[in-house]
Amino acid sequence: MEINFHQNKNLSEHEIKVQVSAKHLSPDVLSFLNHLEHFENHFSILPINADDRTVLLSLDDVITIEVLKNKLTIYAVKQNYETHGQLKQMIAKINDDRFVQISKNSIINIDHLNYMEAAFSGNMTAFLDRGVKTNVSRKYLPKLKEKLKI
Repeated sequence: MEINFHQNKNLSEHEIKVQVSAKHLSPDVLSFLNHLEHFENHFSILPINADDRTVLLSLDDVITIEVLKNKLTIYAVKQNYETHGQLKQMIAKINDDRFVQISKNSIINIDHLNYMEAAFSGNMTAFLDRGVKTNVSRKYLPKLKEKLKI
């Protein structure tokens, strides 16, 4: 991949124009274009209401998020946070390709995934940073493998 910058004085201060060139429209090009389209919606900070305060947590630091009933537990690099809400709302709020749903009650940041081992009934166990372990449901395993390109 070749990346170039060209200054265009005709553009406004906050305007960016991106042109992608390739021999043909391959799946990789489509994926790249999709990533660019969603770039503006990507927030790198996750605000969490926990313990009568709002914590601004970097998405880079989020390892996994699990829900039990309506209690969300966010496992981060330095500490865990507890708040209330639904997993689907958290997924929509994050909107980041590094996060993959691995069961009906948890998502992981694949940047913090170290390895996986076979578990029972076709499920897997994901081993993450800080010694965090979580189950990967066989229903969600194909999507995780697709993200990991395995």
